[in-house]
Amino acid sequence: MIVGRVAGAKASRRHKVAVWRSMMEVHAAVLKEIEADLANKHGLSLNEFDALINVPAAGIGFRELTDRVILSQSALSRLVDRLEVRGLVVRIGAEGDSRAVDVDLTEEGKKLVRNAARTNAAAVERAFADRLSGEELEYLYEVFSRLLGGPVEV
Repeated sequence: MIVGRVAGAKASRRHKVAVWRSMMEVHAAVLKEIEADLANKHGLSLNEFDALINVPAAGIGFRELTDRVILSQSALSRLVDRLEVRGLVVRIGAEGDSRAVDVDLTEEGKKLVRNAARTNAAAVERAFADRLSGEELEYLYEVFSRLLGGPVEV
């Protein structure tokens, strides 16, 4: 284990960069597997899935959705356009603010999200979680929570 090699000693800059690089490579490899499953089984990109899974059953304001996903406002707007054309979401004018827009899932969108969420969870387990012990998962969760300033909500 890399951490064991530097226990009690200050990690070198090279080692720090190697740890960062390793994390980025693992992230890319896992995302590639997850995205392949979502595309093959549901015709969704990872960004499309991320947007859909972040629309609650009661809908969401577009600005709030922008805060929840890892896309710029303009990229999210184009993505929501594509999801709307596919019949997965609808845009509705927000009550009380003529400039604001809410995004709601259609019935077809809700069904797709349920199925794709199961596919996503299975892919995360297969590509990531099943390769680690419970202790390793807990350690990573604690480290990532600290780096993010608090626990990650799922």
